[in-house]
Amino acid sequence: MTTIFLALLPVFIVILVGFALRKTEVISTEQWAGLDHVCYFVLFPVIIFKEIAAADFANVPVLQMAGAMAISVSLMIGLLVLFNRPLMAGLGISGPQFTSLVQGAARWHTFIAFAIIPLTFGTQALSLGAVSAAAMTPLLNILCVIVMARFAHETYVSPGQLLLSILRNPFVFSSLGGVAWQLSGLELPAMVLQVLDMIGRGALGLALLTVGAGLRVGSVVREWPPVALAVVLKLLAMPALMALTLWLMGVQGEAFAVALLCGAVPTGSGAYVLARKMGGDAPMVANMLTVQVIAAVVTIPLVLWLAGVAR
Repeated sequence: MTTIFLALLPVFIVILVGFALRKTEVISTEQWAGLDHVCYFVLFPVIIFKEIAAADFANVPVLQMAGAMAISVSLMIGLLVLFNRPLMAGLGISGPQFTSLVQGAARWHTFIAFAIIPLTFGTQALSLGAVSAAAMTPLLNILCVIVMARFAHETYVSPGQLLLSILRNPFVFSSLGGVAWQLSGLELPAMVLQVLDMIGRGALGLALLTVGAGLRVGSVVREWPPVALAVVLKLLAMPALMALTLWLMGVQGEAFAVALLCGAVPTGSGAYVLARKMGGDAPMVANMLTVQVIAAVVTIPLVLWLAGVAR
């Protein structure tokens, strides 16, 4: 409980710093937009590509683990889309807000997971975290872009426009690029790794600052139904679904534990950047992320304990 809490606390503090910077207007609205742009087109794509392309997948049940995680996130998004009309009517939310609910319920915060994994399971387990990134990141970004293109706009989106939205998304081609590099069997040169590390090193802190800058505390109360539902779906329903699919696929031991942890972490801060760029409700995403980070201090240890994998 203590180690996971200490891993999550800095994340929440950085979000609060971003909120304070916006409130004090140390950084202008136009400058925050520029920071969003850098995160979206440079920092996040670089770190996603590097983590997937440079991972060591030796002695890892890649296919079973990846398959279980892909099925879990697909089922979560598929069910939400299937019941989009009653959900939107019951919660009183618009199409852009529905896309935020989908992202809040299905995406995962890679950096929070990667911060917790070595503290809980040791540094050797980071390769298992990389399997999770390779399995979920491309799929989640493609599915979320499709959902955004379909529901974030009132006008009809043609298949061609939808395909173009997917192909132009830097999260998608950086994820697929990392998978392609893995499949090629080539190693990233040391100098390239250094460059990618230097560029991507600022991704987490800067993205969390922009999340904090987009936070509207008052709207948490006004928008509590979708925010609360996203918390329940992401922090409780998703790990339960993940545990079931992992069990059905025969994944056991440390691979099961790491995959379950990756399913139990809060939604990714990249969801906020994507919402800003594609017409979703970014402040709602920020509220969901912040509430989930707070709640995850309790839910992550609870999920690991219930699954019998907590140390």
